[in-house]
Amino acid sequence: MKRFATILCVLCLLLTAACVSTSALSADFDDSAWEGLEMQALYYTVDGDILSDLNEDYFEFWWEDEVPELENYFRAATINMRGFAMSPDGRYLYMGTLNGGTGVRGVVVFDTTLCRVTDLYYRYDGEAGLDGSPFSYAKGIAADDRGYVYTGFAFSRNYNVVNLGIARQMEDGTLEEVSFIPAYRYGDPGDEDGTKVGVNGVDVAKIGDQYYCYVMTNYDHDALYCFDVTDPANPVLNESFGVDGCIPFSQPANTVAGENFTLKEGQYMDVDSDGVIRLAVNSNEGGDGIMIITADGKTCGGVIPMDGVYCVENVGTYLLCGKKDGSAVVVLDAATHELIATLEPDPDFGNRITRIQVIHDVLFLCDAGNDSNNMNAVQAVPLTDEGQVFFDSLVENLMKYGEDETTEAPTEAPTDPVTEAPTDAPTEAPTIPVTEAPADEGGCASWMGLGAVTVLAAAAVVLKKKD
Repeated sequence: MKRFATILCVLCLLLTAACVSTSALSADFDDSAWEGLEMQALYYTVDGDILSDLNEDYFEFWWEDEVPELENYFRAATINMRGFAMSPDGRYLYMGTLNGGTGVRGVVVFDTTLCRVTDLYYRYDGEAGLDGSPFSYAKGIAADDRGYVYTGFAFSRNYNVVNLGIARQMEDGTLEEVSFIPAYRYGDPGDEDGTKVGVNGVDVAKIGDQYYCYVMTNYDHDALYCFDVTDPANPVLNESFGVDGCIPFSQPANTVAGENFTLKEGQYMDVDSDGVIRLAVNSNEGGDGIMIITADGKTCGGVIPMDGVYCVENVGTYLLCGKKDGSAVVVLDAATHELIATLEPDPDFGNRITRIQVIHDVLFLCDAGNDSNNMNAVQAVPLTDEGQVFFDSLVENLMKYGEDETTEAPTEAPTDPVTEAPTDAPTEAPTIPVTEAPADEGGCASWMGLGAVTVLAAAAVVLKKKD
C-alpha cells in the first residue's frame, strides 16, 4: 500500500507539471533568469551501469538480458551517448549509445519514476553487419506527445541504408515497434562498394493536425528527409517538402544551396510547431553554424555562425546551442541571435553535448563521452519554480530507490493515464521511393547576422525485435 501511495504521489506531481509547457517558459521568465544556473548530473553511466551522485547506493544496469540473435547475455553498449530524448510527460528517458565492443547497441528506455531500465530497442543487422557488434547505431531519437518514439538506425556497416524505426511506449515500460522503413536506401545494406551513409539528427513536430518526423543523413549522402507520421504505423514521405520529400544537400537539385555556405555535415536539429527547422551544421568552407530552413524545405533563411555548435533547441524566445566539445550551452535571443548567457555543464562527466530538451521547465542535457571517455551523463537544471518541483520529484525518486519496500521495482509498471492502445503495425512496410546515388555536394545560403554574433565564435527487450 505504501508503495502504491508513493507511486500515486509521483504521478500526481507529473500530471501537475504537465500543465507547464514543454517548450515555452513562464511569462515572467526573462534574460536575467539564466544567470547563476548550475547544471547537475542526475544520472551517469560508466562501464555499462547507471549511477548517480545524488544517491551513492543507486545502481542500475543499462541492460543485461538474453539476446536471441547471439544466444547469450550481453550488455548494452555504453560509450558515446549520441541519441537522446525525453518523453514530453517527463516519465521516460531514451538513450542511444554507439560503441562498446560487442555490446548491443540500441535505445535504452529508462523510467525516471522507477529509476530503472525497462527495455532495449535494437535492430540486429545479421551476417552483413559489422563483425563483433552487428547491431545498428541508434543515433537520432525523438518522442512525441502521443507516446511514440522515433529512432534513426544507421546500419552497423555504414553503407547504403538508414532506417527509421517507430515504436509505441507501452504501459509496462517496453517499446513496441509499429513500423520500420528505409529513410534512405541505395544498393545492398553494408556493401562497402556503395554509399557511405549514417544518421545524426532526428526530430518530430506536430504542425497543425499533422505529425512530421525529420531525419538527417550524413557522410557521403547529406540529405534532410521529412516523413508524415500522423499514422505512425504507416509513415509516408512528405513529397511536398524540399525536392520530392527531402533537401538533397549532396545533389545539384538542392534548393537551399548558396555560394557562401555549402553543407559538409548536418548534425542535430530542432523543428518548431510552425515547421521552421534549425539545424546545426558544418560547412565545406570551414565554419559551423545553425541553419534556419523554412517549413516547406525549399528556402534557407540564413545561418547563425557559431564555432563548434553541435545541437540546438528553440525554447520560447531563446535558442539553446550545445557545443560539440561539451564546454557550454550558449543561450541566444531567438529573434536577434544576441548572446544572453553561457551555461557550463559539470566538467566531471562527458565531453560532447548532443541534445538539449526543456521538459516541464527543466533543462535536460545529454553530455556524451567518446571513445577515450566512457562516461556519459544526463545533466539537468530547473529554470523556474515550477521546474524546481519537477526536478525535486526526480531527485526524490533517486533518493528513495532501494531504501525499503516502497521503492522496490514493481512487477508491473503503474498505468500511465496518457497512454493509448498502440496502433497495429502494418504487415508490410510502406513503399518509399528509392533514392538515387548522391552527386556533388551542395549547401545553404548566406551567413546570418555575422557582425552581430562574431563574439559567439570566440563560445536508450525492445522490441521485442521485429524481423
